[in-house]
Amino acid sequence: MTASMCKPSRKNNSVKKAVKGVCIALLILCIAIVGTLVLYDRFLAPDLTEEELNAYQQDLLQQLQDRKGEYDEQSIVLSDTSRAAAKDLAKRLNAELRITSDGSFAALRLPQGVTILDVCLNDDYLCDLPRMSVDYQARISEILVEESAQDGTPLAARPQYTVTDGSYELQTYLDYINLKNTWATTKGAGVTVAVIDTGIDTDHPEFAGRISEYSYNATEDKIVKDYTLENDSYDWSLIEDEHGHGTAVAGVIGASMGSGEIVGIAPEVTLLVIKAECDEHGTFQNSSDLVFGLYYAIERDAQVVNMSFGMEASDEKDNIFRDAALLAYDSDIVCIAAAGNNASTALTYPAADSRVFGVGALEADGWELAAYSNYGENVDLVAPGSTYTARIGGYGSTQGTSLAAPTVTGAVALLRSLNAYRYTESKDFEELLYASCLDLGDLGPDPYFGYGALDVSALILEERGKVTFHMMTDELDNTEQIFIRDHTLQNIPEPERLYAVFDGWYYDPQCTEKYDWYSDEFSADLTLYANWVNEEDGIP
Repeated sequence: MTASMCKPSRKNNSVKKAVKGVCIALLILCIAIVGTLVLYDRFLAPDLTEEELNAYQQDLLQQLQDRKGEYDEQSIVLSDTSRAAAKDLAKRLNAELRITSDGSFAALRLPQGVTILDVCLNDDYLCDLPRMSVDYQARISEILVEESAQDGTPLAARPQYTVTDGSYELQTYLDYINLKNTWATTKGAGVTVAVIDTGIDTDHPEFAGRISEYSYNATEDKIVKDYTLENDSYDWSLIEDEHGHGTAVAGVIGASMGSGEIVGIAPEVTLLVIKAECDEHGTFQNSSDLVFGLYYAIERDAQVVNMSFGMEASDEKDNIFRDAALLAYDSDIVCIAAAGNNASTALTYPAADSRVFGVGALEADGWELAAYSNYGENVDLVAPGSTYTARIGGYGSTQGTSLAAPTVTGAVALLRSLNAYRYTESKDFEELLYASCLDLGDLGPDPYFGYGALDVSALILEERGKVTFHMMTDELDNTEQIFIRDHTLQNIPEPERLYAVFDGWYYDPQCTEKYDWYSDEFSADLTLYANWVNEEDGIP
Protein backbone atom coordinates (compact mmCIF):
# COMPACT_ATOMS: atom_id res chain seq x y z
CA MET A 1 0.00 0.00 0.00
CA THR A 2 1.50 3.36 -0.99
CA ALA A 3 1.55 6.49 1.13
CA SER A 4 -0.72 8.27 -1.33
CA MET A 5 -3.41 5.66 -0.79
CA CYS A 6 -3.42 6.31 2.97
CA LYS A 7 -3.66 10.06 2.72
CA PRO A 8 -7.22 11.46 3.22
CA SER A 9 -8.57 13.37 0.26
CA ARG A 10 -9.53 17.03 0.49
CA LYS A 11 -13.05 16.01 -0.52
CA ASN A 12 -13.36 13.72 2.53
CA ASN A 13 -12.07 16.49 4.81
CA SER A 14 -14.68 18.88 3.41
CA VAL A 15 -17.48 16.39 3.98
CA LYS A 16 -16.35 15.75 7.57
CA LYS A 17 -16.20 19.48 8.28
CA ALA A 18 -19.66 19.95 6.81
CA VAL A 19 -21.14 17.09 8.87
CA LYS A 20 -19.43 18.43 11.97
CA GLY A 21 -20.83 21.88 11.30
CA VAL A 22 -24.35 20.51 10.85
CA CYS A 23 -24.07 18.52 14.10
CA ILE A 24 -22.92 21.60 16.01
CA ALA A 25 -25.75 23.64 14.52
CA LEU A 26 -28.31 20.98 15.45
CA LEU A 27 -26.90 20.81 18.98
CA ILE A 28 -27.18 24.58 19.38
CA LEU A 29 -30.73 24.45 17.99
CA CYS A 30 -31.72 21.70 20.46
CA ILE A 31 -30.25 23.65 23.37
CA ALA A 32 -32.12 26.74 22.24
CA ILE A 33 -35.41 24.83 21.93
CA VAL A 34 -35.02 23.21 25.36
CA GLY A 35 -34.08 26.53 26.88
CA THR A 36 -37.07 28.20 25.27
CA LEU A 37 -39.41 25.48 26.55
CA VAL A 38 -38.02 25.78 30.06
CA LEU A 39 -38.38 29.54 30.00
CA TYR A 40 -41.88 29.26 28.54
CA ASP A 41 -42.90 26.81 31.23
CA ARG A 42 -41.14 28.83 33.91
CA PHE A 43 -43.16 31.86 32.96
CA LEU A 44 -46.32 29.84 32.56
CA ALA A 45 -48.64 32.65 31.64
CA PRO A 46 -46.79 34.94 29.20
CA ASP A 47 -50.10 36.65 28.42
CA LEU A 48 -50.61 37.69 32.04
CA THR A 49 -49.86 41.31 32.80
CA GLU A 50 -47.96 42.37 35.88
CA GLU A 51 -51.24 43.62 37.31
CA GLU A 52 -52.83 40.17 36.83
CA LEU A 53 -49.84 38.46 38.40
CA ASN A 54 -50.07 40.80 41.38
CA ALA A 55 -53.75 39.97 41.73
CA TYR A 56 -52.91 36.25 41.65
CA GLN A 57 -50.29 36.85 44.34
CA GLN A 58 -52.83 38.62 46.56
CA ASP A 59 -55.36 35.81 46.11
CA LEU A 60 -52.77 33.22 47.12
CA LEU A 61 -51.71 35.29 50.14
CA GLN A 62 -55.34 35.56 51.22
CA GLN A 63 -55.76 31.80 50.80
CA LEU A 64 -52.69 31.13 52.95
CA GLN A 65 -54.00 33.44 55.64
CA ASP A 66 -57.59 32.15 55.64
CA ARG A 67 -56.58 28.47 55.81
CA LYS A 68 -53.48 28.70 57.99
CA GLY A 69 -52.95 25.45 59.86
CA GLU A 70 -54.62 23.40 57.12
CA TYR A 71 -51.55 22.96 54.92
CA ASP A 72 -47.88 22.04 54.99
CA GLU A 73 -46.04 25.36 55.09
CA GLN A 74 -42.82 23.88 53.71
CA SER A 75 -44.35 22.18 50.69
CA ILE A 76 -45.36 23.50 47.26
CA VAL A 77 -47.35 21.48 44.73
CA LEU A 78 -46.81 21.87 40.98
CA SER A 79 -49.65 20.55 38.84
CA ASP A 80 -49.57 20.26 35.05
CA THR A 81 -45.84 20.94 35.04
CA SER A 82 -42.84 19.45 33.23
CA ARG A 83 -39.69 17.80 34.50
CA ALA A 84 -37.49 20.63 33.20
CA ALA A 85 -39.61 23.37 34.72
CA ALA A 86 -39.93 21.58 38.08
CA LYS A 87 -36.16 21.02 38.24
CA ASP A 88 -35.54 24.65 37.36
CA LEU A 89 -37.80 25.94 40.13
CA ALA A 90 -36.43 23.43 42.65
CA LYS A 91 -32.90 24.61 41.87
CA ARG A 92 -33.81 28.26 42.29
CA LEU A 93 -35.57 27.54 45.59
CA ASN A 94 -32.88 25.11 46.76
CA ALA A 95 -35.78 22.72 47.35
CA GLU A 96 -35.99 18.93 47.37
CA LEU A 97 -37.92 17.71 44.32
CA ARG A 98 -40.32 14.78 44.06
CA ILE A 99 -41.93 14.22 40.67
CA THR A 100 -44.08 11.60 38.95
CA SER A 101 -42.54 9.39 36.28
CA ASP A 102 -44.35 11.28 33.52
CA GLY A 103 -43.16 14.62 34.94
CA SER A 104 -46.62 16.19 35.13
CA PHE A 105 -47.02 16.46 38.92
CA ALA A 106 -44.39 17.47 41.49
CA ALA A 107 -43.96 18.51 45.09
CA LEU A 108 -41.17 20.76 46.36
CA ARG A 109 -39.89 20.45 49.94
CA LEU A 110 -38.57 23.90 50.86
CA PRO A 111 -35.33 24.35 52.85
CA GLN A 112 -35.50 24.60 56.62
CA GLY A 113 -36.79 28.01 57.67
CA VAL A 114 -38.41 28.78 54.29
CA THR A 115 -42.20 28.61 53.86
CA ILE A 116 -44.61 28.90 50.97
CA LEU A 117 -45.57 32.30 52.37
CA ASP A 118 -41.96 33.47 51.97
CA VAL A 119 -41.98 32.31 48.35
CA CYS A 120 -45.29 33.99 47.69
CA LEU A 121 -44.04 37.31 49.11
CA ASN A 122 -40.85 37.20 47.05
CA ASP A 123 -41.40 39.02 43.75
CA ASP A 124 -38.56 37.01 42.18
CA TYR A 125 -41.07 34.15 41.94
CA LEU A 126 -44.05 36.23 40.84
CA CYS A 127 -44.19 34.61 37.39
CA ASP A 128 -44.03 31.13 38.95
CA LEU A 129 -47.05 31.61 41.22
CA PRO A 130 -49.75 30.67 38.65
CA ARG A 131 -48.49 27.08 38.57
CA MET A 132 -48.02 26.70 42.34
CA SER A 133 -50.61 25.05 44.60
CA VAL A 134 -50.89 24.73 48.35
CA ASP A 135 -50.24 21.27 49.79
CA TYR A 136 -53.38 21.02 51.91
CA GLN A 137 -54.10 18.37 54.49
CA ALA A 138 -56.68 15.68 53.74
CA ARG A 139 -58.82 13.82 56.25
CA ILE A 140 -60.17 10.32 56.45
CA SER A 141 -63.97 10.07 56.35
CA GLU A 142 -64.65 7.69 59.23
CA ILE A 143 -66.59 7.83 62.49
CA LEU A 144 -65.95 5.14 65.08
CA VAL A 145 -68.98 3.63 66.81
CA GLU A 146 -69.47 1.27 69.71
CA GLU A 147 -68.84 -2.43 69.30
CA SER A 148 -72.49 -3.49 69.50
CA ALA A 149 -74.57 -4.40 66.48
CA GLN A 150 -76.71 -1.65 64.91
CA ASP A 151 -80.21 -0.97 66.19
CA GLY A 152 -83.18 -1.16 63.88
CA THR A 153 -84.79 -3.82 61.78
CA PRO A 154 -83.07 -4.38 58.44
CA LEU A 155 -85.00 -5.20 55.30
CA ALA A 156 -85.26 -8.91 54.54
CA ALA A 157 -82.71 -8.86 51.74
CA ARG A 158 -79.80 -10.99 52.90
CA PRO A 159 -77.53 -12.20 50.08
CA GLN A 160 -78.80 -15.46 48.60
CA TYR A 161 -75.53 -17.25 49.25
CA THR A 162 -74.32 -19.46 52.09
CA VAL A 163 -71.57 -17.80 54.12
CA THR A 164 -69.91 -19.49 57.10
CA ASP A 165 -67.87 -16.58 58.50
CA GLY A 166 -68.59 -16.23 62.23
CA SER A 167 -69.69 -12.57 62.39
CA TYR A 168 -71.40 -12.48 59.02
CA GLU A 169 -74.81 -11.86 60.63
CA LEU A 170 -73.46 -8.59 62.06
CA GLN A 171 -72.82 -7.30 58.54
CA THR A 172 -76.35 -5.97 58.18
CA TYR A 173 -75.26 -3.34 55.67
CA LEU A 174 -75.09 -6.16 53.11
CA ASP A 175 -78.90 -6.24 53.26
CA TYR A 176 -79.03 -2.80 51.64
CA ILE A 177 -77.04 -3.39 48.46
CA ASN A 178 -79.20 -6.14 46.89
CA LEU A 179 -76.44 -8.72 46.47
CA LYS A 180 -78.88 -11.58 45.79
CA ASN A 181 -76.83 -14.48 44.37
CA THR A 182 -74.00 -12.36 42.93
CA TRP A 183 -71.22 -14.35 44.67
CA ALA A 184 -72.27 -17.45 42.73
CA THR A 185 -71.21 -15.58 39.58
CA THR A 186 -68.07 -13.76 40.75
CA LYS A 187 -66.06 -12.95 43.85
CA GLY A 188 -63.65 -10.56 42.17
CA ALA A 189 -60.77 -12.88 41.27
CA GLY A 190 -58.26 -11.43 38.83
CA VAL A 191 -58.96 -7.80 39.72
CA THR A 192 -56.48 -5.49 41.46
CA VAL A 193 -58.00 -2.84 43.73
CA ALA A 194 -55.75 0.00 44.87
CA VAL A 195 -56.57 1.22 48.39
CA ILE A 196 -54.97 4.61 49.01
CA ASP A 197 -55.21 5.00 52.77
CA THR A 198 -53.37 4.55 56.08
CA GLY A 199 -52.06 1.10 55.20
CA ILE A 200 -53.32 -2.32 56.27
CA ASP A 201 -52.92 -4.80 59.12
CA THR A 202 -50.61 -7.11 57.17
CA ASP A 203 -51.07 -9.93 59.69
CA HIS A 204 -54.85 -9.87 59.68
CA PRO A 205 -56.25 -13.28 58.64
CA GLU A 206 -58.83 -11.65 56.37
CA PHE A 207 -56.09 -10.55 53.95
CA ALA A 208 -53.72 -13.52 54.01
CA GLY A 209 -52.08 -14.07 50.63
CA ARG A 210 -53.98 -11.29 48.87
CA ILE A 211 -51.88 -8.18 49.52
CA SER A 212 -49.81 -7.32 46.45
CA GLU A 213 -46.03 -7.32 46.86
CA TYR A 214 -46.13 -4.16 44.73
CA SER A 215 -47.90 -2.31 47.54
CA TYR A 216 -46.39 1.10 48.13
CA ASN A 217 -45.59 3.64 50.82
CA ALA A 218 -46.43 6.92 49.09
CA THR A 219 -44.87 9.07 51.81
CA GLU A 220 -41.51 7.29 51.76
CA ASP A 221 -41.69 6.50 48.01
CA LYS A 222 -40.90 2.81 48.63
CA ILE A 223 -42.34 -0.36 47.06
CA VAL A 224 -42.63 -3.42 49.32
CA LYS A 225 -41.12 -5.71 46.68
CA ASP A 226 -37.92 -3.65 46.59
CA TYR A 227 -37.15 -4.09 50.30
CA THR A 228 -36.39 -7.41 51.96
CA LEU A 229 -35.49 -8.49 55.49
CA GLU A 230 -32.65 -10.77 56.61
CA ASN A 231 -34.71 -13.90 55.86
CA ASP A 232 -35.35 -12.61 52.31
CA SER A 233 -39.03 -11.94 53.06
CA TYR A 234 -40.60 -8.68 51.90
CA ASP A 235 -40.61 -5.75 54.30
CA TRP A 236 -44.36 -5.48 54.82
CA SER A 237 -43.79 -2.92 57.58
CA LEU A 238 -43.70 -0.28 54.83
CA ILE A 239 -47.51 -0.49 54.57
CA GLU A 240 -48.34 -1.47 58.16
CA ASP A 241 -51.46 0.33 59.38
CA GLU A 242 -50.89 2.30 62.58
CA HIS A 243 -54.23 4.08 62.50
CA GLY A 244 -56.78 1.41 61.56
CA HIS A 245 -58.71 3.29 58.90
CA GLY A 246 -57.10 1.56 55.92
CA THR A 247 -57.67 -1.87 57.49
CA ALA A 248 -61.39 -1.13 57.95
CA VAL A 249 -61.72 0.08 54.36
CA ALA A 250 -59.88 -2.95 52.98
CA GLY A 251 -62.13 -5.22 55.04
CA VAL A 252 -65.25 -3.83 53.39
CA ILE A 253 -63.75 -4.28 49.94
CA GLY A 254 -62.04 -7.62 50.17
CA ALA A 255 -62.15 -9.53 53.46
CA SER A 256 -61.81 -13.24 52.67
CA MET A 257 -64.82 -15.54 52.50
CA GLY A 258 -64.89 -18.70 54.62
CA SER A 259 -61.60 -18.13 56.45
CA GLY A 260 -62.39 -15.50 59.05
CA GLU A 261 -65.22 -13.65 60.76
CA ILE A 262 -66.52 -11.42 57.96
CA VAL A 263 -66.73 -11.30 54.17
CA GLY A 264 -65.87 -8.42 51.85
CA ILE A 265 -67.94 -7.35 48.87
CA ALA A 266 -65.26 -8.78 46.53
CA PRO A 267 -63.53 -11.42 48.69
CA GLU A 268 -61.06 -12.64 46.05
CA VAL A 269 -59.57 -9.38 44.75
CA THR A 270 -55.89 -8.54 45.04
CA LEU A 271 -55.30 -5.54 47.30
CA LEU A 272 -52.70 -3.03 46.13
CA VAL A 273 -52.18 -1.16 49.40
CA ILE A 274 -50.89 2.40 49.03
CA LYS A 275 -50.04 3.93 52.38
CA ALA A 276 -49.74 7.64 53.19
CA GLU A 277 -48.69 8.82 56.63
CA CYS A 278 -51.62 9.91 58.78
CA ASP A 279 -51.67 11.25 62.34
CA GLU A 280 -53.76 9.85 65.19
CA HIS A 281 -56.52 12.38 64.46
CA GLY A 282 -57.04 11.07 60.92
CA THR A 283 -55.19 13.86 59.09
CA PHE A 284 -52.91 13.30 56.13
CA GLN A 285 -50.48 16.20 56.46
CA ASN A 286 -49.70 16.25 52.74
CA SER A 287 -52.40 15.64 50.18
CA SER A 288 -49.56 15.47 47.63
CA ASP A 289 -48.70 12.02 49.08
CA LEU A 290 -52.19 10.89 48.11
CA VAL A 291 -51.80 12.27 44.59
CA PHE A 292 -48.49 10.44 44.19
CA GLY A 293 -50.34 7.35 45.41
CA LEU A 294 -52.96 7.75 42.68
CA TYR A 295 -50.30 8.13 40.01
CA TYR A 296 -48.66 4.95 41.32
CA ALA A 297 -51.97 3.05 41.15
CA ILE A 298 -52.27 4.10 37.51
CA GLU A 299 -48.70 2.96 36.76
CA ARG A 300 -49.45 -0.43 38.33
CA ASP A 301 -52.58 -0.84 36.16
CA ALA A 302 -55.02 -1.16 39.06
CA GLN A 303 -58.54 -1.60 37.69
CA VAL A 304 -60.29 0.14 40.59
CA VAL A 305 -59.03 2.75 43.07
CA ASN A 306 -60.58 3.51 46.47
CA MET A 307 -59.96 6.89 48.13
CA SER A 308 -61.76 7.18 51.48
CA PHE A 309 -60.48 10.64 52.34
CA GLY A 310 -61.12 14.20 51.30
CA MET A 311 -59.91 17.78 51.38
CA GLU A 312 -62.27 20.73 51.25
CA ALA A 313 -61.70 23.36 48.60
CA SER A 314 -63.35 26.63 47.70
CA ASP A 315 -63.45 25.82 43.98
CA GLU A 316 -62.14 23.54 41.24
CA LYS A 317 -58.78 25.32 40.96
CA ASP A 318 -57.79 23.88 44.35
CA ASN A 319 -58.38 20.31 43.18
CA ILE A 320 -54.85 18.87 43.05
CA PHE A 321 -56.27 15.46 42.10
CA ARG A 322 -57.57 16.83 38.78
CA ASP A 323 -54.79 15.73 36.40
CA ALA A 324 -54.27 12.34 38.04
CA ALA A 325 -58.03 11.67 38.01
CA LEU A 326 -58.17 12.59 34.32
CA LEU A 327 -55.27 10.24 33.55
CA ALA A 328 -57.03 7.44 35.45
CA TYR A 329 -60.27 8.09 33.57
CA ASP A 330 -58.47 8.08 30.23
CA SER A 331 -56.80 4.81 31.29
CA ASP A 332 -60.24 3.27 32.03
CA ILE A 333 -59.44 2.98 35.74
CA VAL A 334 -62.50 3.48 37.96
CA CYS A 335 -61.85 5.89 40.85
CA ILE A 336 -64.20 5.98 43.85
CA ALA A 337 -64.01 8.42 46.77
CA ALA A 338 -65.78 9.20 50.03
CA ALA A 339 -68.04 12.26 49.92
CA GLY A 340 -67.00 13.41 53.41
CA ASN A 341 -68.61 13.55 56.84
CA ASN A 342 -69.34 17.24 57.43
CA ALA A 343 -73.04 17.23 56.42
CA SER A 344 -72.02 19.91 53.94
CA THR A 345 -72.14 20.81 50.25
CA ALA A 346 -68.62 22.30 50.42
CA LEU A 347 -66.55 20.84 47.59
CA THR A 348 -64.57 17.87 48.88
CA TYR A 349 -61.92 16.40 46.60
CA PRO A 350 -61.37 13.93 45.08
CA ALA A 351 -65.10 13.02 45.44
CA ALA A 352 -66.26 16.25 43.77
CA ASP A 353 -64.04 15.64 40.74
CA SER A 354 -66.22 14.91 37.71
CA ARG A 355 -64.11 11.86 36.81
CA VAL A 356 -64.38 10.29 40.27
CA PHE A 357 -67.48 8.58 41.69
CA GLY A 358 -68.29 10.39 44.95
CA VAL A 359 -70.18 8.20 47.43
CA GLY A 360 -72.46 9.46 50.18
CA ALA A 361 -73.60 7.36 53.14
CA LEU A 362 -76.99 5.89 54.01
CA GLU A 363 -78.04 5.76 57.63
CA ALA A 364 -77.60 2.55 59.64
CA ASP A 365 -80.21 -0.01 58.55
CA GLY A 366 -82.27 2.46 56.57
CA TRP A 367 -82.70 4.31 53.30
CA GLU A 368 -82.28 7.90 54.47
CA LEU A 369 -79.08 9.88 54.01
CA ALA A 370 -76.89 9.62 57.11
CA ALA A 371 -76.93 12.81 59.18
CA TYR A 372 -73.17 13.23 58.80
CA SER A 373 -72.90 12.62 55.04
CA ASN A 374 -71.86 15.37 52.65
CA TYR A 375 -74.07 15.90 49.61
CA GLY A 376 -74.34 18.17 46.57
CA GLU A 377 -71.54 17.88 44.01
CA ASN A 378 -69.71 15.46 46.30
CA VAL A 379 -72.28 12.69 45.78
CA ASP A 380 -72.91 10.66 42.62
CA LEU A 381 -74.52 7.73 44.43
CA VAL A 382 -74.99 6.42 47.97
CA ALA A 383 -74.26 3.19 49.83
CA PRO A 384 -74.52 1.96 53.45
CA GLY A 385 -72.15 3.85 55.73
CA SER A 386 -72.42 1.70 58.87
CA THR A 387 -70.37 -1.49 58.65
CA TYR A 388 -68.99 -4.31 60.74
CA THR A 389 -65.50 -4.77 59.36
CA ALA A 390 -61.86 -5.56 60.05
CA ARG A 391 -59.84 -3.59 62.56
CA ILE A 392 -56.21 -3.86 63.57
CA GLY A 393 -55.98 -7.23 65.29
CA GLY A 394 -59.72 -7.88 65.15
CA TYR A 395 -63.14 -6.58 64.10
CA GLY A 396 -65.58 -3.82 64.97
CA SER A 397 -68.35 -1.45 63.88
CA THR A 398 -67.35 1.65 61.95
CA GLN A 399 -69.37 4.22 60.06
CA GLY A 400 -68.82 7.11 57.69
CA THR A 401 -68.66 7.82 53.98
CA SER A 402 -65.23 6.15 54.23
CA LEU A 403 -67.08 2.84 54.50
CA ALA A 404 -69.74 3.66 51.91
CA ALA A 405 -67.08 4.26 49.24
CA PRO A 406 -65.40 0.83 49.53
CA THR A 407 -68.83 -0.83 49.34
CA VAL A 408 -69.15 0.66 45.84
CA THR A 409 -65.49 -0.15 45.11
CA GLY A 410 -66.09 -3.82 45.90
CA ALA A 411 -69.14 -3.91 43.64
CA VAL A 412 -67.23 -2.35 40.74
CA ALA A 413 -64.42 -4.89 41.29
CA LEU A 414 -66.99 -7.68 40.95
CA LEU A 415 -68.12 -6.23 37.64
CA ARG A 416 -64.57 -5.80 36.37
CA SER A 417 -63.80 -9.44 37.13
CA LEU A 418 -66.27 -10.56 34.48
CA ASN A 419 -64.59 -11.12 31.12
CA ALA A 420 -67.04 -8.87 29.32
CA TYR A 421 -66.06 -5.88 31.50
CA ARG A 422 -62.31 -6.26 31.99
CA TYR A 423 -61.58 -3.64 29.33
CA THR A 424 -64.74 -1.56 29.51
CA GLU A 425 -64.20 2.16 28.93
CA SER A 426 -64.76 4.66 31.73
CA LYS A 427 -67.81 6.25 30.09
CA ASP A 428 -69.50 2.85 29.83
CA PHE A 429 -68.83 2.10 33.49
CA GLU A 430 -70.40 5.43 34.32
CA GLU A 431 -73.54 4.54 32.36
CA LEU A 432 -73.76 1.09 33.95
CA LEU A 433 -73.27 2.27 37.50
CA TYR A 434 -75.81 5.06 37.24
CA ALA A 435 -78.34 2.94 35.34
CA SER A 436 -78.21 0.23 38.01
CA CYS A 437 -78.82 2.58 40.96
CA LEU A 438 -82.02 2.36 42.99
CA ASP A 439 -83.63 5.80 42.77
CA LEU A 440 -84.06 7.47 46.18
CA GLY A 441 -85.32 10.90 47.21
CA ASP A 442 -86.74 13.05 44.43
CA LEU A 443 -87.32 11.36 41.07
CA GLY A 444 -84.10 11.20 39.11
CA PRO A 445 -80.70 12.51 40.20
CA ASP A 446 -80.89 14.82 43.20
CA PRO A 447 -78.39 16.64 45.46
CA TYR A 448 -78.75 14.20 48.39
CA PHE A 449 -78.67 10.73 46.82
CA GLY A 450 -77.13 11.49 43.44
CA TYR A 451 -78.32 8.81 41.03
CA GLY A 452 -79.49 6.64 43.92
CA ALA A 453 -78.36 3.68 46.03
CA LEU A 454 -75.93 0.99 44.95
CA ASP A 455 -77.73 -2.09 43.62
CA VAL A 456 -75.17 -4.89 43.13
CA SER A 457 -77.51 -7.40 41.54
CA ALA A 458 -78.66 -4.85 38.97
CA LEU A 459 -75.04 -3.96 38.25
CA ILE A 460 -73.81 -7.56 37.90
CA LEU A 461 -76.69 -9.91 37.12
CA GLU A 462 -79.63 -8.16 35.52
CA GLU A 463 -80.07 -7.87 31.77
CA ARG A 464 -78.99 -4.77 29.92
CA GLY A 465 -80.84 -2.99 27.19
CA LYS A 466 -80.20 -0.05 24.90
CA VAL A 467 -82.27 3.06 24.43
CA THR A 468 -81.63 5.22 21.36
CA PHE A 469 -82.40 8.91 21.67
CA HIS A 470 -83.48 10.06 18.21
CA MET A 471 -82.98 13.82 17.94
CA MET A 472 -85.44 14.20 15.01
CA THR A 473 -83.10 16.74 13.41
CA ASP A 474 -79.91 16.77 11.34
CA GLU A 475 -78.49 19.43 13.65
CA LEU A 476 -77.75 16.90 16.42
CA ASP A 477 -76.38 13.38 16.47
CA ASN A 478 -78.52 10.60 17.88
CA THR A 479 -77.17 9.07 21.10
CA GLU A 480 -77.44 5.67 22.77
CA GLN A 481 -77.48 4.68 26.40
CA ILE A 482 -77.42 1.47 28.41
CA PHE A 483 -80.32 0.72 30.72
CA ILE A 484 -80.94 -2.07 33.22
CA ARG A 485 -84.13 -3.95 32.40
CA ASP A 486 -87.04 -3.15 34.71
CA HIS A 487 -85.18 -0.14 36.14
CA THR A 488 -85.94 3.52 35.61
CA LEU A 489 -83.56 5.50 33.45
CA GLN A 490 -81.52 7.96 35.51
CA ASN A 491 -79.33 9.79 33.00
CA ILE A 492 -81.61 11.41 30.42
CA PRO A 493 -80.27 13.88 27.83
CA GLU A 494 -81.83 17.31 27.42
CA PRO A 495 -80.71 18.43 23.94
CA GLU A 496 -80.55 22.04 22.80
CA ARG A 497 -81.00 23.67 19.38
CA LEU A 498 -81.04 27.13 17.92
CA TYR A 499 -84.52 28.48 17.19
CA ALA A 500 -86.30 25.45 18.64
CA VAL A 501 -87.22 24.41 22.17
CA PHE A 502 -86.98 20.82 23.39
CA ASP A 503 -90.37 19.50 24.54
CA GLY A 504 -89.57 16.05 25.92
CA TRP A 505 -89.11 12.47 24.73
CA TYR A 506 -91.80 10.35 23.08
CA TYR A 507 -92.25 6.68 22.26
CA ASP A 508 -93.38 7.37 18.70
CA PRO A 509 -92.09 9.63 15.91
CA GLN A 510 -95.45 11.42 15.79
CA CYS A 511 -94.85 12.46 19.42
CA THR A 512 -98.23 11.39 20.73
CA GLU A 513 -97.16 9.05 23.54
CA LYS A 514 -94.92 10.87 26.00
CA TYR A 515 -92.17 9.24 28.05
CA ASP A 516 -92.57 9.86 31.79
CA TRP A 517 -89.14 10.93 33.02
CA TYR A 518 -87.58 8.89 35.86
CA SER A 519 -90.75 6.80 36.24
CA ASP A 520 -91.13 4.57 33.18
CA GLU A 521 -89.24 1.27 33.25
CA PHE A 522 -87.91 -0.48 30.14
CA SER A 523 -87.86 -4.20 29.41
CA ALA A 524 -86.68 -4.22 25.78
CA ASP A 525 -84.52 -2.14 23.46
CA LEU A 526 -86.34 0.92 22.20
CA THR A 527 -86.07 4.35 20.61
CA LEU A 528 -87.26 7.60 22.14
CA TYR A 529 -87.98 10.58 19.87
CA ALA A 530 -87.33 14.23 20.67
CA ASN A 531 -90.17 16.69 20.22
CA TRP A 532 -89.40 20.31 19.33
CA VAL A 533 -91.51 23.44 19.24
CA ASN A 534 -90.61 26.65 17.48
CA GLU A 535 -89.33 29.42 19.68
CA GLU A 536 -92.08 31.80 18.54
CA ASP A 537 -94.69 29.26 19.67
CA GLY A 538 -93.62 29.85 23.24
CA ILE A 539 -91.70 27.76 25.73
CA PRO A 540 -93.74 24.66 26.65
